Amino acid sequence: MMSACSGAVVERTPVPSATIPLPTPRPTITPHPTPTQAAATLVAPREPTPSPTPVTYKVQDGDSPIVIANKFGVSVADLMSINKIDPATLQIGAILIIPVGPVSAQSNNALLPSPTPGPYAIRGLNVYKTPVGSLECLGEVFNPGPNALGNVQLQISLLDQADQTLLVEPFLVALQVVPAGQSSPFRLLFTDPPATYAKFSITPLRGETVDPASRYAQIKVAKTSGAAKGSQYQVTGELTNADKVDATKVRVIVTTYDAEKRVIGFRDVVVAEGLLAPNAAQPFDITLASSINTVASFGVVAEALLATP
Repeated sequence: MMSACSGAVVERTPVPSATIPLPTPRPTITPHPTPTQAAATLVAPREPTPSPTPVTYKVQDGDSPIVIANKFGVSVADLMSINKIDPATLQIGAILIIPVGPVSAQSNNALLPSPTPGPYAIRGLNVYKTPVGSLECLGEVFNPGPNALGNVQLQISLLDQADQTLLVEPFLVALQVVPAGQSSPFRLLFTDPPATYAKFSITPLRGETVDPASRYAQIKVAKTSGAAKGSQYQVTGELTNADKVDATKVRVIVTTYDAEKRVIGFRDVVVAEGLLAPNAAQPFDITLASSINTVASFGVVAEALLATP
């Protein structure tokens, strides 16, 4: 099993709303492409396409489903579905099949819901149609409880005007572990949504109370600042390994919000592939696009694995 632990600091974390808004789609706006979104992007489900020469990958120390999905540009849901795996039981040395064709996210091999999901709030929803006819879904989950949550999975349902379900998609949030008092963004892209789509709903499926101390390093985020840079937004800052051992695979996730606290963009970047020693600092400089150019605020979280001896 992978060895890893978690720490994150959020800059200007939006206040969670008491209820989850379920608006009808907003007027079409022109989004800018987000460069690295493999971990949280799903497309409309299609039937699996057999491949005569399947691509395989051997799980390495420090790997996670999100890391592997990013390496090959596939979705986490497809990776888990085709391999019948649970992120919590992924083993070093396991041989995974990398999906070459699209895989149905509604297969019976999908990650099963928790019997009693841990409490978390779904907020900042931003669902809209793009000029090319696809459907962009952005948002975040906030963990208000005293314990960290792992395997946080949700489900979005696309409905018609009569509230009939047209399409259902499960998905995972960007962070492997959402610390207490912190949030994690998510993003889905439906490239070919149903023509009669009129509204949507999002529900929690899974969220397990976990102890990240033996798996994820404690990473502190400091000195953050953000400013518009042309049509994009630039966020800089510094990460520090606050743990007693080396950290590796250090990730930074930047989320942007509009004035109404809706998520308008996020980017997930590995800023340090090698080792980050205890008390060592790692600067970061990340530029990302948002669905609109006017960014009212931003948030930063970090996640890193504990390096094995």
